[in-house]
Amino acid sequence: MRAQPGEAVRTRVTVGELADGSPVAIPVALFRGARPGPTLYLQAGLHGDELTGIEICRRVVAELDPRRLAGTLVAVPLANVPAHLGRTRGFLHEERWLIDMNRIFPGNAHGLLSERIAHVLFAEFAAHADVTLDLHSALDGCDILPFVYIDPDDDETGTLALRERLARSFGTPYVYYKPRGSKLGTSDMSRTLRAQTDAAGKASFSAEMGESRRVSGHLVPLGVRGVHNVLRTFGIEDGDPEPPGPQRAFRSITLAHAERGGGLRLRVDLGDEVARGQPIADVVDVFGDPVEEVTAPVAGFVLRIMRLGSLATGAEVAWIGS
Repeated sequence: MRAQPGEAVRTRVTVGELADGSPVAIPVALFRGARPGPTLYLQAGLHGDELTGIEICRRVVAELDPRRLAGTLVAVPLANVPAHLGRTRGFLHEERWLIDMNRIFPGNAHGLLSERIAHVLFAEFAAHADVTLDLHSALDGCDILPFVYIDPDDDETGTLALRERLARSFGTPYVYYKPRGSKLGTSDMSRTLRAQTDAAGKASFSAEMGESRRVSGHLVPLGVRGVHNVLRTFGIEDGDPEPPGPQRAFRSITLAHAERGGGLRLRVDLGDEVARGQPIADVVDVFGDPVEEVTAPVAGFVLRIMRLGSLATGAEVAWIGS
């Protein structure tokens, strides 16, 4: 893609084909500012069912005027097109079925379709940017407080000051400093986009907000303002960023699981403070009789919560931030 100073280009980058031969093409918007400056890569829709970030990115792209920018903004409003078509986290018709694209970076130029898309997103976009901002939402069936990941929480690659400054400027009320190399539950996070950009010496952070499979409209203005704040803090967009409100930092996420399957009756909600051992939900059988009392494994606050009315043994009921 090429753009002259003060010009915007919107196009689609073909990365493969579906089984019927129709192209899989990633939408890309390139804004080249009228003045020199840094490059920021903005991405949403890496998981196809996370729609709030897609809408945030759409609105930002529609509002920008490249003639009033310095540097370059590259935006991919919908990164995982095949998964988005099915409103699923990963591509339903993958050879090895439903790969989480945010666990396979830097991808593989000769691999499965999801691996090829990850390769393009990393090698063609993130690797050429000074900073990457990745927008996410909660897992299917869950709701989550708005927060940003600062991952990792150290300065081993010399980018912490930049990552922290921009992530804080995004303006979410919660800020997660994720320890280097730590897992999230049983999930290995070493091949996320954040982890792999860090390994390449590039700054990146991500923002989480909203439910899966729907646009959480009340959070879209927060996300749009956040992206503009980052652009202004980084010097790409003119103007001063809006000062963020109070921000609560946390460094640990502990998962509360159900030991029994059945109906889920929550006793707490997002943002509630909980004590260790405090009951947070009840599991009932199909006739409504209690079979388990789920308690908080640590003291902290409810960061993410399951909204589905039923669950199986081992399902995550809540995330507790501390």
